[in-house]
Amino acid sequence: MDGNAVVTGPFGVPTFIRSETDILGAEALRSPTSALIYSEPALVPGNELTYNDHVEAIYTQNQSNPPLDSVPSHTDKSRTSSVNDYSNDKKHRQERCTSEVEINAQHYRIQKQYKASHRRRRLTDIDFEAIYSSLGYGALHWSLRSAKFSGILNLIGGCNMWQIIIYVIISAQQVPHAMFNLNVVYMMYQPDHWCKIEGFSKSYMERNITMGPGWSWDAVLNSSIAFPYVPNQQRGGKQWHEQCHYYDRGDERYRQYIHMNFSEAETAAKEDFAVLRRCEQWDYDRSVMKETVVTQWHRVCDDNWSRAHVHLSYSLGYVAGCMLGGFVSDRYGRKTAIYGFGILSSIFGFLLPFTKEFEVFLAVRFLGAVCNEAADLAAYVMCMEITGSSIVGSLLQAPWACGYAFLALVAYISKSWYTIQLVTVLLHTIAMVIIHHLPESPRWLIVMNRVKEAERIIRRACHLNKTSLPSDLGLVRHAEKQKWLKNNERPHFLLLFISSDLRIRSVLVFIVWMSTALVYYGLVIALSDQSSPGRSMFVGNFFLNNAIAGAIELPTLMGCVYLLRFGRKRSQMITLIGGGTLIGIAIIVSTRQHTTLALVFMLAGKVCIQGAFNVLYIFTSELYPTIIRNSAVGVCSMVCIFC
Repeated sequence: MDGNAVVTGPFGVPTFIRSETDILGAEALRSPTSALIYSEPALVPGNELTYNDHVEAIYTQNQSNPPLDSVPSHTDKSRTSSVNDYSNDKKHRQERCTSEVEINAQHYRIQKQYKASHRRRRLTDIDFEAIYSSLGYGALHWSLRSAKFSGILNLIGGCNMWQIIIYVIISAQQVPHAMFNLNVVYMMYQPDHWCKIEGFSKSYMERNITMGPGWSWDAVLNSSIAFPYVPNQQRGGKQWHEQCHYYDRGDERYRQYIHMNFSEAETAAKEDFAVLRRCEQWDYDRSVMKETVVTQWHRVCDDNWSRAHVHLSYSLGYVAGCMLGGFVSDRYGRKTAIYGFGILSSIFGFLLPFTKEFEVFLAVRFLGAVCNEAADLAAYVMCMEITGSSIVGSLLQAPWACGYAFLALVAYISKSWYTIQLVTVLLHTIAMVIIHHLPESPRWLIVMNRVKEAERIIRRACHLNKTSLPSDLGLVRHAEKQKWLKNNERPHFLLLFISSDLRIRSVLVFIVWMSTALVYYGLVIALSDQSSPGRSMFVGNFFLNNAIAGAIELPTLMGCVYLLRFGRKRSQMITLIGGGTLIGIAIIVSTRQHTTLALVFMLAGKVCIQGAFNVLYIFTSELYPTIIRNSAVGVCSMVCIFC
């Protein structure tokens, strides 16, 4: 049966029936022992319910309820006898009458029994904000009617001057944040290196004008005069000079070689006896990067394993920052987290280049990572809460792409990790001065029952956007907080696992975060490492490849704005599947030594993975309520770093 239908009851009273289920149950319900339909109490056919103060028959549209002691004036003549029967039998029906309270009670008992017997009840009474809108619950009433916070954002001006100012301020912090995260590409760059031999080095040869014909340091490295010539795994098994051993022929013998013709010296070296020794000092190829952490503390050969500690220290700080940042942001406010951790991040970033010990360097880098990530997560969530637009959430990744590309420019000009770090700190400090003028998130203020501050910020936003709110606007305490928290309880990340549905949801989100982060940062490292001189996978300039890898993320973000129209889940699937396919093609092509084509497919794969990351941030922030949104994004970021 389509639509709604009207069935005439035994007393001629028209009964409103919504579906075929009601029709099937109409006859059964005429028996005093029949069960109620397992739906809303209002769906019970009215032919068994008497007209009293609590229960009224449901009439068709454009019909009004008749007085209790009168016959409806709008009934047709064919129903006159039935109406008379209805009046005469009134006493009998009152004896059989069932009150509304009894119907509700009986309905609840039967429905509860029905649900328990047919399926396991996993869901709790928690309402998910993502079901209703991309921004979640509201917490205000206007003219005695409740409205969502997104409704107030629409009154303010959904994406207007105030939101643009907030976006620009937060973007100023996001650019150096990206540079802090990605400067490890240049900081830990490992240049070509070889053992330092006194009296026979690149600097010595450059100063010596009495060398024989054919001599150059490149010629030395490509011969077996000073270093064994062996296959190098980092360069695809090509023959390369040994980087951790040298031939000890004595300083005097090396000086004799220099005055010979190079081909004669090469022949004499093959006939001479030499002791193979392990390097104690190293020289480096400084044509790409002049100063790196590797060259400063000689993290090569036997100490090459300690390079991983630089990544590990930042990763651990990243994890701690996600936990601490989510906690502080949800408890003390978005702006407090951004401003407080941002200042600390600038301090630790400034101290990092002046550390003299490698262990101290790792400790300072860990602390800087904690503060940097904590501030970033709070900034992202705040932007999503204030702007009220997934488009802005998508474009918030644009400053990351700008920072990525700008970092390559700074590295190309300076070629020193000291300079890169100090420039990043300078930009971050300027951003903190701007962040000082950032307002607190009104949504968070409402959740924390600081309604006067929230209203003040909202009215200031209306002034900037040239819109108006009613003078009797009132803000009430966020109903969501009462659902999630007990008396005087503070928000914490364990609320992510408060119900079985949330637990399943969180585990699935964690898996997606881990896989996406693994691919993204793996591509960042691979593009940087395999673009170095002498590497076999990609062709091109080291700095240019990294700049392109950052710049191509900008059109990706614009594409995500369009892609999000198809839904978060579908967009996530498209970007992940596309990224995996393109990267797989790049791997196959690289094994056949098509380096240029491999680079093109790898960059295309990185476009898709960046899009997946962008969608994932928005998707995650919409899946959780305001009270734990920052903690949710923080925990997801923390989990993904373990991969």
